[in-house]
Amino acid sequence: MIELLLASVAAALILAAMYGVFQHATRLRDSANERIRAMRLRSRTAMVIRNDLRNAYVSGGLFASIVQGDAAGRDGASSAFPGYLKITTTTAKDRADALYGDVQQVEYSVVRDTGTASGGGGDLMRTVTRDLLDSNPTVVDEEQILTGVESFQVSFYDGANWQSSWAFNTADNAATGSTSATSSTNSAGGSNPETLPAAIRVDVRQAAPTAGASPPPPIEIMVPWTMQPFTSPTPSPAATPS
Repeated sequence: MIELLLASVAAALILAAMYGVFQHATRLRDSANERIRAMRLRSRTAMVIRNDLRNAYVSGGLFASIVQGDAAGRDGASSAFPGYLKITTTTAKDRADALYGDVQQVEYSVVRDTGTASGGGGDLMRTVTRDLLDSNPTVVDEEQILTGVESFQVSFYDGANWQSSWAFNTADNAATGSTSATSSTNSAGGSNPETLPAAIRVDVRQAAPTAGASPPPPIEIMVPWTMQPFTSPTPSPAATPS
């Protein structure tokens, strides 16, 4: 009986040790999977934004005519999650259930995540409008591409300095019949000529995943632009930043 009791105690100790090792390994696996998932989401976010910027298209007329953004938010208004960008790009994909061109309008903004507590960051949304000829588009696709975002900072290089906002819209000139370049005032008090920026820079910052933890490094994207719209007179392109 004593031998049987000792064997049972030894077996229980061995099983308890094995369970502890297995539980620790499971926690490590789950933690690694979560880090890999977060890394893949961040990589995909950077790829999507960079792809939209690299394939941006501006026709210079009523169609595909807008490049708009502000570090403060939509229309320069302050927001809990600053940053806004709207461009037209040729990254649209064919859909079997709808007939649209490959040019689409893409908007980036950060909205409050209603599924989490306040202060945990928001959702970076990518809103796509494909029917650019409709004054009131009815087909708008909205996609959540990243969570826990605190800010979506965007800036524009004018050839000499980085501007915190930009407002380019050739549709306004076409509607009024104007052929001269106009100027728009940015939120910092500067003046942006009605030309395309030489480069666009995006800085996405996320909140810390848990209290007391360090936030992940920012996602930094800078894409030079070499295009100019077909306007008259055609302005000389700005220098690309080094």
